Amino acid sequence: MSECIRNCQLCNKLVLSTAINYDATTDTVIVDLPAGNYGNNCKYCIVLAQAIPTSATINSTVVFSIGGTATQYPFVNCDCTPIYVCQVRTRRIYATRVSTAVSTGVFKYIGKCKLPCTGAVAAQSIPVPTTTTPVTPS
Repeated sequence: MSECIRNCQLCNKLVLSTAINYDATTDTVIVDLPAGNYGNNCKYCIVLAQAIPTSATINSTVVFSIGGTATQYPFVNCDCTPIYVCQVRTRRIYATRVSTAVSTGVFKYIGKCKLPCTGAVAAQSIPVPTTTTPVTPS
């Protein structure tokens, strides 16, 4: 049987954010969730209940904090890529599954396909080493 109740208003796994802030130094949007235990491999339906700050850029990554603490947990797509501000909206339900490790965790979006990006997110590449050591045959 499915662990998800069709009417989310009755579900104890429905979580409404308590605050949404923008940190310009790290270019991160921090969504604060109510204090509580978020269990490993448990599903939560998260709603961004407040407005996203207008100062946030479309390339800002979205992270979660719990109970106003400084610890941040990344919000990642179903393919484990970071979720950016251009991919989320307020008042929408985001089905997530929590994955925890010894001292950290991650909230993973578990939709059928990854969240679409409606903005131009800067393409990143892995830097190429600037110095190379020639390989000599033996």
